[in-house]
Amino acid sequence: MKKILLATTAVGLFAAGAAHADELKSPVITVGGYADFQVGTASQEGVYENAAGTNAFSRDLHSRTDTEIHFKIDGKTDAGLGYGAYIELEADTSPDDATSTSNTGNSERTYIYVESAFGRVEAGATGDAADALRVDASKFARGAGGIGGDFYNYVDLSDTAPNAAASTSQYYILPGLPTASGLNGEVGAGTQTNRATANKISYYTPRIVGLQAGVSYTPDQDERGTATGFSGSNNGATNATTGLENAWNVGVNYEGSFNDFGTDASAQAEWANTEDNLVAATARDDLQAYAFGLSGNYAGFTAGGSYGIIDEFSNTATLNTEADYWTLGGAYEFGPFGTSVTYMSSTIENQGAAGNDAEFSNLSVGADYQLAPGLVPYVEVNFFQAEDDIANTATAVDNEGTVFLVGTQLNF
Repeated sequence: MKKILLATTAVGLFAAGAAHADELKSPVITVGGYADFQVGTASQEGVYENAAGTNAFSRDLHSRTDTEIHFKIDGKTDAGLGYGAYIELEADTSPDDATSTSNTGNSERTYIYVESAFGRVEAGATGDAADALRVDASKFARGAGGIGGDFYNYVDLSDTAPNAAASTSQYYILPGLPTASGLNGEVGAGTQTNRATANKISYYTPRIVGLQAGVSYTPDQDERGTATGFSGSNNGATNATTGLENAWNVGVNYEGSFNDFGTDASAQAEWANTEDNLVAATARDDLQAYAFGLSGNYAGFTAGGSYGIIDEFSNTATLNTEADYWTLGGAYEFGPFGTSVTYMSSTIENQGAAGNDAEFSNLSVGADYQLAPGLVPYVEVNFFQAEDDIANTATAVDNEGTVFLVGTQLNF
């Protein structure tokens, strides 16, 4: 590991030396981002709607905003060395619910990069290479993001709803491998955690004959941003959903075309060591996960899907289970109009002492229209089901419902 870190440092110093060898020029700063306003209504099993009105899912109608400002800093030396940074600032009036309800940081991701004919190196708090190269049905979903979008903000997908019997199951509700998407199961309304943008170093090869590969190394999945985010060597003792270290993510992507037909394919893998978990009676196994995706497009139509398997899946409720998921979908784009149908199904196997399986599925239909440059109104409906087949019917869960979303996003 020390050799790897020393080699990475040497690459950075070499790039810095090459940059100083040329006449210094000021990088170009580009400002962009988006502002999204959304209104949603949902219905689900009565015990989760909480008729007493004491939880966030008791109202019939909710609204939310999601606003970000992006700064791109790009420079290039006379020798052709590209360098710069990317800063993604949160501009909402509350903590960002796309990471966690307790996240009060002022940015979602920040990293610096160096790029040449030999590839690109990124270092900072950002997503990993495998996820950046991922192909699945959520990648071409329209509306509010389909199976990878905002639906989960409007429903209670936990097994401990106010009027429901307590259970220990969790659900895998968004596509992507655990460390890449920030997921390790679902126990509440929010799913993506800060782990998705933990501090890491990534390398991307140039795209050659349609092929591009990438690899990321994350020393600690619980460290993100400044020193205030440092975690202990046994963080798993207090937070069993994280506690991952030395995470490696690898991805390969292929983009090709033949006449008017285009294709996109990917393969992903990730491995991570689990820290000691003093809370659990037994130690957790190390994480292993794999995913494969394929899509094709022709004359405005796109179709594709993916399959992922998470071996030695560990979470707060259970130890060393397995999970898998698959996605499938189609989309059509005609001028400023786009529509899609996407579907995801997942299973976390053998949870808890009863050995139950927790199954989740979501069918999402969405459409959007580019009313003006950057201005995109959209509409979407999701039909979800979360089912726990635990043998004890007193704590069994069968939660299903519908989420309807309408909104407008301004991209600038």
